[in-house]
Amino acid sequence: MFKLLSRQAFKAVPRPGLRLPTSTSRQIHSMQLPYSGPPNYDTIARRFSSNVDPQAYFTRKRQQEAKDRGEFVDIHDIGRDPSDYDVLITDVKHETLETTIAEELGIPYLSKATDADAKKAVQVGHGYIYGSKFRAIIPLVVSHRDECRWVFFIMDSGAPLTYLSAQASKLLGVMEDRATPVKIGGYHHLVQMSPDTSHFPDINLLGTDFCSAYNTNLWFDFQRRRMKLYFGGEWEMVRKSKL
Repeated sequence: MFKLLSRQAFKAVPRPGLRLPTSTSRQIHSMQLPYSGPPNYDTIARRFSSNVDPQAYFTRKRQQEAKDRGEFVDIHDIGRDPSDYDVLITDVKHETLETTIAEELGIPYLSKATDADAKKAVQVGHGYIYGSKFRAIIPLVVSHRDECRWVFFIMDSGAPLTYLSAQASKLLGVMEDRATPVKIGGYHHLVQMSPDTSHFPDINLLGTDFCSAYNTNLWFDFQRRRMKLYFGGEWEMVRKSKL
């Protein structure tokens, strides 16, 4: 292993004609390098199985290079403007959630939930795959102040934030112009009202911010059209679980 890391460090040394500023070079070489190898599946697996996060490494590298060029780098700028995301979902509308999906889930959409369900921290969320476009739908109780309702979310791995539809927001008292603290599945989280200028004002999206905050793992069984959302579980536990 020591020899492998030494070869990687050697490869990272700038060659003639590719000179980096001294401070950049010092910063880059102080960071542990991601695994490198020939272009094959084994290299990809090893690169993303190590403790070194390639994305974090190259983000820090680019930030340091920009800083050395005298450019301003805002480490707090994570680009999460609620109105800066849009997605066109043509097969799910408010009426779809109220009728077809509610019937298939066996729970009336936006119906009142019990206090017990509102306080329960879900360990495994059960959902299903809807329609010809394979939408992952998961029902979770959302509570805000004295209101707690059954909300049907579409799992959206592209959404950086979690959004509630105009209808759900109105019932739960979610503010239109700012993030509102609620509980989703028993977990505290900030949500946004789906922008009325977007293509999804009447649906709910469970975004990557929520999934990242609670270390979730998502499993699909496409043949049986079922899914599960595991909260805070180690991958080994999830890997051995069965749908």
